[in-house]
Amino acid sequence: MSDHYIEFRNVCKSFDDNLVLDDVSFHVDRGETCVIMGRSGVGKSVTLKHILGFLAPDSGRVLVAGEDITDWTEEQLTEIRRHVTMVFQSGALFDSLRIFPSSTSTPTESPR
Repeated sequence: MSDHYIEFRNVCKSFDDNLVLDDVSFHVDRGETCVIMGRSGVGKSVTLKHILGFLAPDSGRVLVAGEDITDWTEEQLTEIRRHVTMVFQSGALFDSLRIFPSSTSTPTESPR
């Protein structure tokens, strides 16, 4: 259990010989806004995927909404995913539209 909304405790994650997260610890409290920035390959997306339970750490603990989700099942993670979301760069809004039309537009095929 944690008083923080999101918390990483000494999280490590590697892919083969590539250490992406090395003993990472941080927390975000309820109502706070957190931005994760950095160059390509430093673990931004990997961090977000841990928060949503799409990846599990090699070691350390991940807590979300006060609950340790590190060892949760896919069924248990479904509830967390209803409350925590993420947007990747490829999901950017159209700069020529206002927010609502940009976020509700759907892809269409162009005539050839």
